[in-house]
Amino acid sequence: MNALLLSEHYLPKIGGTVSYVENTAVTLSKKINEVYLLAPAVGELGKIVEEKHVSSPLVLLKLGVKSVGELNFDAEERNIYCTYIKNSVFTLSQNYNINVIHILFGLFIAEILDTKKLKEKGIRTINTIHNIPPQECSNSWRGDSTLLYLKDTARKEIVGFMNRRRIQKNKFDVYIVPSLEVRENLTSYAENSLIKVIGHGGAEVSVLPKEGSSGPIRLLTVGGFVPHKNQHLIAEIAHYLLNNGVEFKWDVVGPIRNKRYYKYFLNALNKRKLDKVVTVSHNIPEEKLYELYQSADLYLQLSSEEGFCMTVLDAVSFRLPVIATPVGAIPEMMNMVDGILIDLKDANQNKLIHHYIKIVDELKVDEKKYNLFINTYTWEKAVDRLIETYHG
Repeated sequence: MNALLLSEHYLPKIGGTVSYVENTAVTLSKKINEVYLLAPAVGELGKIVEEKHVSSPLVLLKLGVKSVGELNFDAEERNIYCTYIKNSVFTLSQNYNINVIHILFGLFIAEILDTKKLKEKGIRTINTIHNIPPQECSNSWRGDSTLLYLKDTARKEIVGFMNRRRIQKNKFDVYIVPSLEVRENLTSYAENSLIKVIGHGGAEVSVLPKEGSSGPIRLLTVGGFVPHKNQHLIAEIAHYLLNNGVEFKWDVVGPIRNKRYYKYFLNALNKRKLDKVVTVSHNIPEEKLYELYQSADLYLQLSSEEGFCMTVLDAVSFRLPVIATPVGAIPEMMNMVDGILIDLKDANQNKLIHHYIKIVDELKVDEKKYNLFINTYTWEKAVDRLIETYHG
């Protein structure tokens, strides 16, 4: 079996989606005959350079979408990428003897991929849908200016309509989603029997139980600075904890995705004079991020929208007790390790978080449940289930 993988995003872009694309492609290439990933790249526009992946049998088909500089992963580059697929997918399929075409990320690709014609040629089509926009698409937030918030609300209505249309434009043999929540939302636009829930991998790291630590409790939150991650709530929570005599240090880490929101978050911290207890970092090396996970006592995720949530998976993998919101695959993960789910609309959320911080030593993940978790959320198991859908 030969597979052609498509994705609007790829390295060097950082994020959970790119992690899914890279790890799925690499793992898949070790399990079936030939795997090709058509990746946007810097190079001659509309031309492919074939390149071997550095650590696997995966073959990268690097398509030039920008002549010089660094990729922006913007509409112009995406248009070049999608136009090439529309015009050349049948030639690619013939040249590489493709049996399966799988969109790892890209609703724009799904809109232009002629699945009916591909099916007539005996090629199976798979579409991974990580979430359904306008989920995770907000540019504004409650607390922003009223005008900007209302304009963004209207924009998201249009985004939602356009992406629902994209999903329904072409029928795929199978739709892959990362969580029960996304599956439930997708059933309005695709046949329920065609939707398969396959969680992500990444829990393969196994760490020893952390020894008891003295001093302030170490809190950690990781994720790009965007409105749906709700990092601005950290200022309110931290202020409440300080006023109630809690000794803590809170590390907040992530790339800056929305500059206005990031500035709003920093202003919220400065207004409450939290610089001594909240440390904000972005663009830190992977080894430094691992150190933060290893030194933390408790992980908090305050998102209002997620498709999966890789950072919660990472936190559990590092044996951290987790307090999080019931979005994406977080409920499934928390159910497996007895994690704590909180409702952001609950007026007592700060009190609840304070309570769990006081008993954090009682929240440690059970060894049997931890082992079940890290053996469930692996890329190998995810890809094994994926291959089943390739065969039909």
